[in-house]
Amino acid sequence: MRLHPTALLLRRTAAMGLLLGLVLPLSGCNVIAWAAAASRKDKPVDIPAEYLDMVDKRIAVMVAADEYTMFRFPRATDRVGLSVSNAIHGNVDEAVVSIPAEIARYQRKNPYWITARPSRLIDELGVDRLVIIDLNEYRTHEGRNTGVWQGVIDGTVTVHEADGEDPDNAAFQKQVRAEFPEDSNFGMISADTEAESIEAATLRVFARRAGGLFFDYQEVRP
Repeated sequence: MRLHPTALLLRRTAAMGLLLGLVLPLSGCNVIAWAAAASRKDKPVDIPAEYLDMVDKRIAVMVAADEYTMFRFPRATDRVGLSVSNAIHGNVDEAVVSIPAEIARYQRKNPYWITARPSRLIDELGVDRLVIIDLNEYRTHEGRNTGVWQGVIDGTVTVHEADGEDPDNAAFQKQVRAEFPEDSNFGMISADTEAESIEAATLRVFARRAGGLFFDYQEVRP
């Protein structure tokens, strides 16, 4: 027997309600985001490096953020610096990456380092490549909606070369944006989710993309 369209719609709605009733207590995530993720087919995509002159170089990663970001996330620059440094160290052949804690300590002792010439920073840090990440956005919620978790880290990555024609001019620059959940217009709603978890997950995405400017990697995309 063929169902009337209205009856068919009611039946489908009831089935979806039952399914979501089973999923929601387990995940605590936004239902729409979960449904969208479950229905899509993801595949690994090869992402080629965009700047290759990091091999066998001494590298320092420095991170800058505005006062508002540092007020809300006092360890934002330290965490981004550590995450990106580790990504470069683990994937660029024979790269010697400065210890992130030492770079962070240098920044604290020189709070106006961002106004210094890159050539001076290169000399004082004793590196061949200086990577400066200027954070444009750093958050764990969907805008001002504190009830919805959505991590965003956006930053401009700039490389200065000690042996370049002019170390004070950028040899490479690219804006990098990371979001968690990835590839979704929706955040997550969960009483059990903590800011630390969202921040850590977003940092992993950002480190992969920012560090991945200097080495080939794969990223899963819909």
